[in-house]
Formats: sequence, C-alpha cells, structure tokens
Amino acid sequence: MLLATWLRAKGYKVIEARDGKEGVLQANRANPDLILMDLAMPELDGIEATRQLRQRRAHSRTPIFAISAYATHDVKDDALAAGCTEVFSKPLDLTSLLGKIQSTLEPQVSH
Repeated sequence: MLLATWLRAKGYKVIEARDGKEGVLQANRANPDLILMDLAMPELDGIEATRQLRQRRAHSRTPIFAISAYATHDVKDDALAAGCTEVFSKPLDLTSLLGKIQSTLEPQVSH
C-alpha cells in the first residue's frame, strides 16, 4: 500500500491487487506497461502468477519487477526463470526502484 501511494505521488497510475490470482486478472484487464510483483502472496504466489502472465501474448514482454523479503539466490533464480525481469529485495531502495521504473518505461532518446 505504501509503495502504491509513493508511486501515485510520483505521477504513475497504479492498479492494486490483494493476491496473485487477482493480480493476474487485473493485469489481463488493464494490460499494464509494467508489473510490480510481490513474490509472497496468498492464493497464487508471485512466481506462479508471473508464469501465468508470461503464457499470454499480451504479457510476454511486459516488464515484471519481483519484490521479495526473502530474495535469496534460489528465490531470485526461480523468479527470473519464471519470467521476472528484475528482482528487488525488501527493504526496498526506493531511489533505485524508481530509477529502474523510469529507465524501463521512458523511451530512450538516441543521438
């Protein structure tokens, strides 16, 4: 909830889900530009939710940033193998996360 509030304050449109199952449904409805996926969720964990999203053509290339309080090497490897683009550990470095979101969403200007 705090992360959603912070992102809204930075000007981003945020759609929230209570669990992984709802997250997959919301993503399929809204077709977001980027997904922040908590790995530890009820109903459907973030790794399985990511696998389900990656099976859909609409989400095959959507950046998915995983967030975990238990981001061990094994958890990170599992998240990346499921299709996550990046894995961030809690507590979050908000400056780093915002920089990665901006660089992912904003088109690169070539000179």
